[in-house]
This record gives sequence, structure tokens and C-alpha cells, in this order.
Amino acid sequence: MTEQEISEHIQRVQLHGYSVLPNLLSGEECAEAERQLERLMHEEADLPGSPYGSHGTQIYNLFNKARIFERVYQLPPLLRVIRHFLGEDAVLSSVQAHIVFPGAREQGLHADGSITGPNRPLAAADGGRRITSHALGFNVVFCISDYTKENGATRVVPGSHLYPLREPIRDTPLARAIEAPRGSVLIFNICAWHGASEHRGDAPRYAVMTPWRRRWLRGEADLGRIVKPEVLERAGPEGRVIFGIEAREPYTDRWMWDWSGGRPKAEWAQLDRGENG
Repeated sequence: MTEQEISEHIQRVQLHGYSVLPNLLSGEECAEAERQLERLMHEEADLPGSPYGSHGTQIYNLFNKARIFERVYQLPPLLRVIRHFLGEDAVLSSVQAHIVFPGAREQGLHADGSITGPNRPLAAADGGRRITSHALGFNVVFCISDYTKENGATRVVPGSHLYPLREPIRDTPLARAIEAPRGSVLIFNICAWHGASEHRGDAPRYAVMTPWRRRWLRGEADLGRIVKPEVLERAGPEGRVIFGIEAREPYTDRWMWDWSGGRPKAEWAQLDRGENG
């Protein structure tokens, strides 16, 4: 991807709240991802409390379950766009599959971050207004299948990431379904109103979601404690930033803490809880 193309994606995200980055995964990578998702879907379907339903399922912490999913945080053009808005120390919040089955109904418009981010229920003094002056997080959708109006493509309301009130206008006619070929990536500001379309097709729609956040915001999961040591090692030096290890809050006195290492200093190793670091 050229510098000009990256600049154009940044402008679209800034003005419209989203952009589609084409061809970030190859056809072979998408095929392998789909094979692994099918395997995991069947392996986890009967687990107690599994999020497997008649219209779809989710699979979490994919980076620990198949090598192909380590690619999603190793793509320089995507990282360039994310870090332009969230900073060089932006943190990955989750790597999860969303598999939508035929017959799934249209999802209502909503913004992300209602559990851990800026779209949580607000304080009385906020007057129902949310933070939109700065980007605080992004959702990133890897289209493992083609995204079409027939198979549940994500609908986005352009510019809604700047709307100041927390509650979306749910019946707005301005939502547009974002169609994108297999291997593309849809990135959107978590404050943008969005929701899946009705799935009128005849085959499952596969996608991998990778939300990102600013370092100082709480993530959907503590990936620094979840990621397997060998996966973290393969991520290289940036892995400690991406998985939030360098953003870890100290559990010792501040002066005992190695901030870059995300653990107690060597001379206080007896306090180390043995987590990734």
C-alpha cells in the first residue's frame, strides 16, 4: 500500500468514521482462516456456556488457537492507520470470530465500547454527551468471506462518530451496508453507529474482529495474561505493546515496578506473579 493510499484511508476515517483497506489478507490466508474457524466452531459448540446460537457464534482469543490469526496484528498498513489515531502504544483488545448464519436478522444500530469504553453509561454531569473529539478506539473487521448486502455486511452511518449524544438515532435512513471482497479490512471508530445487515444468503459469513484501544483505556480482556508465551515471542518486540503488557498496572509499590517489562524489577523478583512479561 502506498503512502498516498494510507493517507486517503486516514482521511476517510477522520471524516466518515470508517474505511475499507483492500487485499490485506490473501485468498490462501482467508481459506486457511475459514478452515480453522470451522474446526474451532465444531470443537467449541458444545462447551458449557458456549456462545453458539441458531443464527451465529463467536470464538475468542484466536491468536492462541491457530497460527493464521497471528497475522491480524502484523500488517504494517493497518497498524499505520490505527496508530495515527490511537498512538504508537495502541493496544489490542480482543481477537474474536463472528460467524453469522443464514437467516440472522438485522442488528440494531449501536456504538461499541458500552462495556469498557467511552460509550458506557455516563455520569449525570455529562448530560448524555459522549467523547467524540478524539478517537479512543477502533473496531477492525477482517472479511474472511465476501461482505455483501445479502450475507449480513456491516452497516455504518457515515460521520456518526462525531455525533455528540450517546444514544443513536436507530431509525436513520443514512446507514449504508459496507460491501467488501474477501481479504479486505473494514476499520471504524467505535463511536460510529453500526450494525450487521440481515443475512439473506445461503452460506455462513465469516469475519474476525480485532478491536483496538488507547493504552490507558480498559480492554475487553487482559490479553497480556491470556496470550501464550510462544505466541508473544513470535510477535517480536512490539508484542509487549500490542498485548498491553507495557500498559499493565503495577501490583507493587511504584518504585519496585519495571514499567516497560510489566512486572516487578529484577531485585523484587520474589513478588513476580509469573505472568507474561
